[in-house]
Amino acid sequence: MVAMSDIGVFIDPQSHHFEHDRLFDASDSRLNRDDALAPFLYIRDMFEQRGISVHTADYLLRGEHLCTQNIFFSLGLTDHYRLLAKRDDVILSAFFALECPIVEPSIYRELNTAQHYFNRIFTWSDSPSLERFVGGPLRCETYHWPQAYEQIHENIWSQTDRQFLVMINSNKLPRVYWQELYTERLKAVDFFSRTGDIDLYGIGWEKPSSRVGKTWEPWTLRRLRYQWVEQWQKFRPDPLLVAARRVYKGMIPSKAETLGQYTFAICFENMIINGWITEKIFDCFFAGTVPIYWGAPNIQEMIPKDCFIDMRDFSGYAQLRDYLKALSSDAIQEYRENARDYLRSPQFQLFSKKTFAEHFLRAVEEDAQVSLA
Repeated sequence: MVAMSDIGVFIDPQSHHFEHDRLFDASDSRLNRDDALAPFLYIRDMFEQRGISVHTADYLLRGEHLCTQNIFFSLGLTDHYRLLAKRDDVILSAFFALECPIVEPSIYRELNTAQHYFNRIFTWSDSPSLERFVGGPLRCETYHWPQAYEQIHENIWSQTDRQFLVMINSNKLPRVYWQELYTERLKAVDFFSRTGDIDLYGIGWEKPSSRVGKTWEPWTLRRLRYQWVEQWQKFRPDPLLVAARRVYKGMIPSKAETLGQYTFAICFENMIINGWITEKIFDCFFAGTVPIYWGAPNIQEMIPKDCFIDMRDFSGYAQLRDYLKALSSDAIQEYRENARDYLRSPQFQLFSKKTFAEHFLRAVEEDAQVSLA
């Protein structure tokens, strides 16, 4: 029988910034902003309560904290799995695709190969939706984006003195433009800025837009290209960025506290694709702000329609504005209460830390052939 002390769990984080176990460091306010690390802290605690150690995978690569069975999970990095596959003491348990394809297309191209190495591939979508990015069918299981919180922020939710409309996003552009909503956010801000109906918060709006995702282009060349764009836009300003800067209010220390100052929020995902439902809509629910949502076409399979305003219901921003302005205080409150009821329901548990952690628990049980109940 395998002893729990013989099993080690190693998680390859989504970025090197989280190495050296910083993925589990709740005290780092820069990495743990808005409690973003809560799901991974939950996973670590869940295993350690069962006598299983958990570390980031850089320790595994350096040969530190090794056990008899070292079970490897990737949170989107594809740099290490081929090397680790050659080791007899490592089990490639599961790969979790945390980003969407228009942000990190290289991840999905690599999945065509990685699915033959890992015992499991977890994605937030389905194989037919992802095939164009993978290059063929993908053997995958579905997970849902885990939320840091499980109930409303009572002191923020109850605030009644609220302004009209807000958007909180960084000034980014996609790496792939298929079904993207980055530019649609700019169009929304442009429209509502004309009447002073929106406030914009986030990073980078005082400069040209930067492009998301990894690239093989050398850093020096990227910097020169960015500087050229910056100079060019001084002579030929991007009208959408000009509009954004008119209503830009700067960066924020807390997303929840800022959302709580507004009645409505533009809540557009990065792209339109089945299953891509991130923290954005939930951040609004927790703060008592009514989200204007655009993203996953199948969202109503997981979140009731009466919790949010669906941008697809409107022909454009003029019709949306008329609808928002005509909503009574009772109708707005109904949206808020429906969202609060949803957070209390079993349906929300799809997005809970516990449900996310159970994917890891089941994988270790199956791979190490132990019972962790």
